[in-house]
Amino acid sequence: MLHYTKRVIIFLCLRFLLYSLGKTDEIFLRRTTTRIDLIELSMAIWSGHFSRRSYCTSKCTREPDCVSLLYNMANGSCDLFNVIYDSDDRGDADYYWVLENRGTRWVPESCLALSTCSSITTDGEYWVYPAVTNQRITKIYCHNLATEPSHFITLKYPNIFIIHDGSNWILQRKQCQSAIRPPLKKTKFLKVKLQIESMVVNGTDYTFTSLTGSEPIQYGNALDCNGEHFKDPCPHFGTATIDTRGTGLIVDPTIEFGLIKGYNAAMEKFHRSVNGDLISFTCAGWCGLCGPISGPIRVKHSKEFISAADAKAVICNQ
Repeated sequence: MLHYTKRVIIFLCLRFLLYSLGKTDEIFLRRTTTRIDLIELSMAIWSGHFSRRSYCTSKCTREPDCVSLLYNMANGSCDLFNVIYDSDDRGDADYYWVLENRGTRWVPESCLALSTCSSITTDGEYWVYPAVTNQRITKIYCHNLATEPSHFITLKYPNIFIIHDGSNWILQRKQCQSAIRPPLKKTKFLKVKLQIESMVVNGTDYTFTSLTGSEPIQYGNALDCNGEHFKDPCPHFGTATIDTRGTGLIVDPTIEFGLIKGYNAAMEKFHRSVNGDLISFTCAGWCGLCGPISGPIRVKHSKEFISAADAKAVICNQ
């Protein structure tokens, strides 16, 4: 058996004549390297043993929902899956085979592709494989599948962004007030819209938000009007919390946050977790608006493992 230290691109073209349906099912599989801990054997749609790998791949061809397989030549075990788990060139398992998006079976790159190939019209959490991510498995909430499909990230933890402005002053035009006139304007995002072609967040879509006060604020921003940032003591109430734990995604580490505009204003208490899945900061000024300053918020995959059971797999077939 050849030893592979890097991902080896080998294509298998498997054709199986389905006499009962009168058509040929053609799939292409590529061999890759991964880690066993990245694959959920308990989520296999079929498991068994074959003396040859070709029998395992033939079984995958006959299973319409098979898009990846694990064949261990040492013991002949064959496991078929309806999702494509992540590869890892540093892994110790070089017997994982994944579907290429050509032939008569493929995985959807977007909610629109999913709806078109399957006629599914029920909104929900689905696995899609965006082209811009090199088709990595991504959990997406597909919205408006029956009409104009769009993409959202479901946020498991509070993502809250606060506006403190003149309406919150108890004494007009007085800086550094220790109390506020409620309410602070809070925008809590339950889901945030995503442009799947670029993985850029649409922070001004408020479809899945909970609002306190009449004015929403863009995802990732905070505004404060309680006093010049260098005054001390001077409390500031405009805060932002981005929390993507449980999504498998993080804000791209290259995205910088800071002061967008303001008078004697600054971003303070900025924190980004080691994993990158939690970002928080306070905006201080008279007034000051803080948020992303190097471009729109873009997300990328994190190292967090998300179970295949957390979303629905849809396989496209001609």
